[in-house]
Amino acid sequence: MLAATLALSLPAQGFAQFGGFNPLGAAKEKLGIGGSGSSAAADPDGFLQNATLSTKNVMISAALLAQAVTDRTQMVSRKAQIDALQNAQSIGELNAHTAEFKKDMAVLNERKDLSADVSAAYQASDKKQKDLISVAVGNLLIGLARDVKLAGQARGMVGSASANPETISRVGSLKTAGSLLGLQVNGLGGVLKSAPALMTAAKVRGPDAAETSEPRKVTL
Repeated sequence: MLAATLALSLPAQGFAQFGGFNPLGAAKEKLGIGGSGSSAAADPDGFLQNATLSTKNVMISAALLAQAVTDRTQMVSRKAQIDALQNAQSIGELNAHTAEFKKDMAVLNERKDLSADVSAAYQASDKKQKDLISVAVGNLLIGLARDVKLAGQARGMVGSASANPETISRVGSLKTAGSLLGLQVNGLGGVLKSAPALMTAAKVRGPDAAETSEPRKVTL
């Protein structure tokens, strides 16, 4: 599993200068890498709510960051896209935005040195643009850290829901959530691996724990 590989490949000391924030550290226990590795209680509705919020955050952050490194002066052009994502109420509604999300991931992944491009965009930006870039980087790393954890729970959640007549109706949505979470973790693994450099580039100080830190609100 790529998520497990990523969690093992990032040394904790690489994040020491950012208050110890390691965007993959919180995921290790859920992936069975150290700690108990116990599964979360089978709460499909809670899982879907968390997956929806995290996916929404990652999609919005990726859109902003992709626009920042393409043309920071046109970040407001993403308002309609971001408004639609913010108004989405379910994982199914977010799934309808997958094509746009894949384009934004491609922009980020095609960069030979994403952190350098983010730094250049940040340095050339005005105050509003700098704030948006910082929010995008910080929120994206929080979201991906949560995604890795949720992705580690997805298969078990589907199995539990399938075996319970009271929750079997959630299976379709749970599978969609698992697919979207996998897409984010696999598609943005390189972003996670360059987290310290990105945080430096966007003047972001990481939170102590991704699980308990709320993403900052995005206002265009």
